[in-house]
Amino acid sequence: MSLSSNLKAALQAAQGTASGLVRADEGDRQATCEVVQCDAMAVSLMELTLLTGALANVPIGPLRDASQALCQRLTYLLEPISPIETDADQCVVQMRSNPPQADDNGLRYYELLMRRGGAVTLRRYEKSSGNPRAPVSATLTHEVIGRLVDDFNAAVDGAVSG
Repeated sequence: MSLSSNLKAALQAAQGTASGLVRADEGDRQATCEVVQCDAMAVSLMELTLLTGALANVPIGPLRDASQALCQRLTYLLEPISPIETDADQCVVQMRSNPPQADDNGLRYYELLMRRGGAVTLRRYEKSSGNPRAPVSATLTHEVIGRLVDDFNAAVDGAVSG
């Protein structure tokens, strides 16, 4: 089974769970999902992460290229995703919803980080007027979570071969 299939199976087993960490492994890669609530169709989550040692020594150039390719693949999220900042010293690429979802209550957006050393992470944030941004849960179907894990894996493979 693939890592995404393993994670989806773990999420199916976690149905009815109010909160906790759901984890799946495949080879040297691990997917974790910080679950707020899980049902048969969807998961309310605070964070989705792919951990791997494959990114341990990847330079910033291939990491930046892989994050750009990842953004082009993520057409199925609520908002389009774009790279917004590259930190060459820390070897991290930050991506966000561009444009973010906006309404009378403020802004909501996805933020993804791709880090040398081994992680691709997705979180959702909310920023209301006069307040600092705060992490909020994102509700995603099991299928979307599987696609995200597959796309994170493809981005890691691109960075390693880049």
